[in-house]
Amino acid sequence: MKITFILSSMLLLCLLSGCSGSDNGTAPVKKPDTPTGLEVSSTGLTSLTMSWDSADRATGYKLYRSTSEDGVYSEVYSGEARDFLDSPLDYAARYYYKVTARNSGGESSRSDAITGTTDTPAGFTVTGSPGGGVDYSFQHNGEFNGHWRYDSDPVGLQLIVPSSGPQAGHYCFYDQIEGLNLYYHPTISEYPLPTGWLAVVGGTATSILLTPF
Repeated sequence: MKITFILSSMLLLCLLSGCSGSDNGTAPVKKPDTPTGLEVSSTGLTSLTMSWDSADRATGYKLYRSTSEDGVYSEVYSGEARDFLDSPLDYAARYYYKVTARNSGGESSRSDAITGTTDTPAGFTVTGSPGGGVDYSFQHNGEFNGHWRYDSDPVGLQLIVPSSGPQAGHYCFYDQIEGLNLYYHPTISEYPLPTGWLAVVGGTATSILLTPF
């Protein structure tokens, strides 16, 4: 009788507290698998389009980007689609990506990193040069000191990177249109930005527009 009373009391307490064989009668949601098939599906001068395969149990995805394989990866996309156009990016630059899947149970581990490189400009159009607003274009022509070199035709403008002197490591414009003035970006040592301040040797600073093509 005493045992029966104890068992009955335990059953009553269990019913009052809402206990059951599982948590509210439902099993916990399992995290999705890590997505596979991450790849660069298309490239542009300032963009990379990434795509990946679907993952089991996924309700959404997150894409992460870094400028080095072992660097810090920052989230650039979160959504249900399995592709993403990442823009704006620097041209002729390499980026690294990882992708995850997510659902109400959490986020999967990150995929292995893959790399993509934006396109290299075939040339630039220069607008608003200081001496008289001369507009001109220059074309890709091999390398100089390990950097791409561009020459104009027929006026002799060159875009090169000196190996010594105050402009060493910077992209420089040697301009025969305006009396061999030298224009250079004081901070950018990779491809020059589409717009920016350029210092003029023997003169004052000016701003010109670079349009890649």
